[in-house]
Amino acid sequence: MTVSRGTRALKRLLQQAIDLRGLDLEGFRHWLTQQLPFWESDPVFVQRASIRDLRRAHPELRALERAYRRATAADEASPQGARLLQVEEELSRTGKAIAGLSAAMVRAEPGKQPGLQRKLDAFQDRQRELRQEQALLTQESPPRQELLRVRAELQQLRSRLGLERAEGDLAELLTHQGQRSGHAGGSFEQQALELTWSFIVPDLIGRESPEATARLRVLTGVGLGAARTELDQLLIRLPRRPEQPVEVLALIEVKRNPNDLAHGFLRRQENLSWFTGESGHYDPSAYRTRYFRSGHFDREAVHEQDGQRFVFSRASFRLFRREPGLAQFLRRLYFITRPGTLAGISASALARIRHRVATDERWFLQDDSSLLELLRWCQSLAEPLEAPDVLRIYCSVPGRGRQVLVLHRS
Repeated sequence: MTVSRGTRALKRLLQQAIDLRGLDLEGFRHWLTQQLPFWESDPVFVQRASIRDLRRAHPELRALERAYRRATAADEASPQGARLLQVEEELSRTGKAIAGLSAAMVRAEPGKQPGLQRKLDAFQDRQRELRQEQALLTQESPPRQELLRVRAELQQLRSRLGLERAEGDLAELLTHQGQRSGHAGGSFEQQALELTWSFIVPDLIGRESPEATARLRVLTGVGLGAARTELDQLLIRLPRRPEQPVEVLALIEVKRNPNDLAHGFLRRQENLSWFTGESGHYDPSAYRTRYFRSGHFDREAVHEQDGQRFVFSRASFRLFRREPGLAQFLRRLYFITRPGTLAGISASALARIRHRVATDERWFLQDDSSLLELLRWCQSLAEPLEAPDVLRIYCSVPGRGRQVLVLHRS
């Protein structure tokens, strides 16, 4: 593994940033032109764009969808609308009950089958009654008849254009993408754990005795029974006496995408206020649970890992203090991330932009009006503090830049 850290490394990341918050129209067009080849290597993006282009090529589809929405509204406002909705919902529940009982009949012992059959017969009778009522209400409701006509026409058009098949392919791609993402996340978390032992532990303990080093542990997924406190890693020192509170030496936040550093930074600032008892810097109601009824860290809490119990109290976090002149917790707050272009917005916001570009039928790269609308929307996604701002904060204090570790692929 290759790791870069320190002020110089962070400043290189900042120099390479393309901060959407400050781009003009031409700068944004250039940025999109650079992004499109990467996005188009993603099968999900390609499939969404294919659906977008299909819809663009058939304006009659949008017209029919508008007609369907109008017909739906008219049906809901009709005298029969409310009851038709109730009947549909009950038919759905009845259908599920019939399917469940039919499956149970196949598995049931002979002695239990008569009872199940009686229940099944009752639900089937109720299903017939509901269908008869539905047919009668539909016959009395011109808005419902129009809705059914437009719905059938829309379904036929979607099928003829291949839209249903294309959307089904997209759903399958999304399922596979989610599975791959989960495997990649686990691999990076394991690498981050190795970095903590290789780089962060030597930073903090120096040349301590082997006995002191043997009392170190790295805990993962620490929540302590409170809300908003799922911590990626805590480097702790065990007490000399069992069941005494541990001492926290470092809090390590792990972010696969560097654009998510700001979210982690802000959340951990709030968490550290809660852990250290600075009640003016967090909302107690957001931390209130059945264990912490007051919403404050006012009692000991336990984290269990690998069959061992680790006790925490407010004193466990006594080494964390706000940075003089900055009013933020920096010392002992570490980040592990990967290299990437800082965009001035979070990874989730970038995903929203990618999704909109792939699905918005109105935007075109060469159309200034639609592109300006897209730019303004993109810039509205930025939060007051974003990843470039966090790196500048760490660069502003000597030595703190070493607390952001960037893991490069070998």
